[in-house]
Amino acid sequence: MLVVGAGPAGMECAIVLAKHGFRRVHLVDAADEMGGHVRWVRRLPGLGEWGRVVDWRVVQIAKAKAIERFPGVRLGPAGVLEYGVELVVVATGSRWAGDGLNAFSHEPIAGADPSLPHVLTPEQVMLEGKRPPGRRVVVQDCEGYYVAAGIAELLASEGYEVEIVTGIASVAEVANATLEGPSIRAQLARVGVTWRVDAMLDEIRSDGVCGADHYGRRFERETDGVVLVTQRRSDDALYRALVADPAALATAGVAGVYRIGDCAAPRLIADSVFDGHRLAREIDGPHPAIPLPHLRERAVLEPSV
Repeated sequence: MLVVGAGPAGMECAIVLAKHGFRRVHLVDAADEMGGHVRWVRRLPGLGEWGRVVDWRVVQIAKAKAIERFPGVRLGPAGVLEYGVELVVVATGSRWAGDGLNAFSHEPIAGADPSLPHVLTPEQVMLEGKRPPGRRVVVQDCEGYYVAAGIAELLASEGYEVEIVTGIASVAEVANATLEGPSIRAQLARVGVTWRVDAMLDEIRSDGVCGADHYGRRFERETDGVVLVTQRRSDDALYRALVADPAALATAGVAGVYRIGDCAAPRLIADSVFDGHRLAREIDGPHPAIPLPHLRERAVLEPSV
């Protein structure tokens, strides 16, 4: 069994496959460290505790004799076909869109190009150490959860002047459901982060940004850099290349190729973990790619005779 990608979904899938009775599960990842995007999420202010998602599974994988880890290995379609396995699970995750594609306009943002010094993605900030060329930063937030708020607080702690522009009614609105929204906003205010709600950027220039709120009112702001927390795209090129050539799969003896977690569709970390767990539990079913229905009703009392 081959699992490509050691993020939350891939790690969980490998663990459950080993418990399910597979005698050899190879967990391959291009990075040297397991964890996928949680590797940098745990370094955001206040989110160190989230590392437990990875840390617990690292221990379980070390204990599982059936699991063999291969870090620092990037497999392409040819490498998978030559691997000599019957089943392949692709858990290659997702990345933030560098062109500003978002769920509000359903289009990229003019001028968004992460190869430019003043346009940044969350991965560039957290993994590559990229920073804006000046002190003024706008964070465009279309997620409404922890990434934009965390990066804004991080940059503010480094001395940047940060403003969040969000297309949602409040900063970190999703965190209101976990009762964390008010405390997140209070902390942002304490470190000097400002925000503009119900608004979206529609143009990024080297010296500033332009945009409008949901009521059509235009605004401009001088800034030295923009961080795009807009929309994630699945890293599914490997999966698509494999399933596009059924003849090659048959020749290589690969009976099934499945994708899980963010590779199938970007989602919450907990949902990625569940997706990997579910596939491993149902891998010997007739159609593992299709989740079995949940049994939502259970008889508590036997009917009287």
